[in-house]
Amino acid sequence: MSASPLQTEEELLSVKECVILPLVLDVLEQDIHRMKPSGISPDYLQHLQAVQKMTFTKLAALKRSCRARGIAILNTQRRQHSIHIRYRCRGYQHDMELMWDFVRADIQIRLAEILHISLE
Repeated sequence: MSASPLQTEEELLSVKECVILPLVLDVLEQDIHRMKPSGISPDYLQHLQAVQKMTFTKLAALKRSCRARGIAILNTQRRQHSIHIRYRCRGYQHDMELMWDFVRADIQIRLAEILHISLE
């Protein structure tokens, strides 16, 4: 029996994106929900909602692309220190582990870039 073939960097990034983008949507939803009663500028809330819509559109396109390339997320499991992902790529099952510290930093960087906020 032969070993499963290595995935390309693009395939690995696609799997990671399929897990992180829904988390970005969760963060945006929580922020919008918390900011509405605070009386923050409606323009800022509209901007967050536009970012949310853009992220959802990106996720939908990514999922279509993954399906066309034979990539499917089979299971995600949130653990204390990481997210465990089981996925199928070109007919072979693989596992990936994303550490929460990495995920949080990735989400912060993405949102800072989109919202033009300096993290320095």
